[in-house]
Amino acid sequence: MFHTPHWVTQNCSVAIYLYEPSDGGLDRVAILLANHLLMRGVDVELWMTRVDGPVAGLIDPLLTVRRVPAPPLNRRLSMIAQFPALAAMVRRHRPDILYSAGNQSNMLCALAALGTATQAVCRISNPIVRPHQRGLSAWVRRSRFRAIARTSAMTIVMGEADRLTLAETGPLEGRRVTLLPRPTVTPLLQRLRQDREARSEGTPRHFLMVGRLAEQKDQATALLALARLRHLDWRLKIVGQGPLRRDLEALCQRLDIAGRVEFLGFVNDQAELAALMAEADLLLQPSRWEGLVATLIEALGCGTGVVATDSTPNIHPALAAAGQHAPVPVGDADAFAEAILWALEHPVSPARLGEAVREHCVESALDSYLRAFARLVRTDGVQWSGIAQNSLTR
Repeated sequence: MFHTPHWVTQNCSVAIYLYEPSDGGLDRVAILLANHLLMRGVDVELWMTRVDGPVAGLIDPLLTVRRVPAPPLNRRLSMIAQFPALAAMVRRHRPDILYSAGNQSNMLCALAALGTATQAVCRISNPIVRPHQRGLSAWVRRSRFRAIARTSAMTIVMGEADRLTLAETGPLEGRRVTLLPRPTVTPLLQRLRQDREARSEGTPRHFLMVGRLAEQKDQATALLALARLRHLDWRLKIVGQGPLRRDLEALCQRLDIAGRVEFLGFVNDQAELAALMAEADLLLQPSRWEGLVATLIEALGCGTGVVATDSTPNIHPALAAAGQHAPVPVGDADAFAEAILWALEHPVSPARLGEAVREHCVESALDSYLRAFARLVRTDGVQWSGIAQNSLTR
């Protein structure tokens, strides 16, 4: 069991910056982390520009939420314009740690904490260099992320490739680049995996896609792949909302598969989403780029197989450990269709799928964040006791 050292709960304060409680994975992780730190007795606050959103209901009512003023602009410009307000909040409330939820806010938080006793902790939520990105654009992106990692007190990454990129020796070598699991597999998902029943013969194959209906998630490639599998009796449910819904519905009509595809919109109820995961034979993950895909981990956690594109090197170890088909090239509908057929012909036991993502179980993963924070903070010259050392190295 994890024992939080008294000096951590009494002397360590954490402010978690999240622009808004939107429907992305980074938003959910930030809120779960805030709730978990509160439960562990840490002095934690959630700092947000907007307090309303799809996952706002996940916020613990006992959690202190502060508004970060910002002008009514688009998200990127709003973050830039709110820098003076965030920097003033850091100096007024003086948290030991200012945690950035993801890529877009990393630079903002690093600069807001600069020159203060507050230590900025940034989290890489999408790949540093996207698949197939080359030349000047890749160099600029890599240099920008390395500069942020150099400015921050700690940078949390979700894959070894990103850790090596940021920690590479040089003038922009990242400070305390830390690889941590993604807190994703809930007790509910584990129960659903344990209670999973074998598929009945003669029933349709059930597929699921979860994600924002936008260019990054590239649901169109999966639809094109499924159109090549008309000889199979399959059904597809798509969870998510976004600007491409009408285009995807029109594509289903053109491919003559509309009768097999159901668009469910955004599903906020985590129990409902988990049930959809557990009912599926396969999760289809055709993304163009990702960091470490939460839905992929959730699917494996509840015993559902996965077919994915090579959207990030971070997913390779989990897929290999789970005995899944290797990631296929981004945008290749033929390869995606072949991988679906292979996965259906080579089912893997739910136990092995769950074991492949065991490190991402919510409580243990969130405790690893707390241990990382505790190592970072040194207040009033406090020395580690033997008990504290033991609890923080578990």
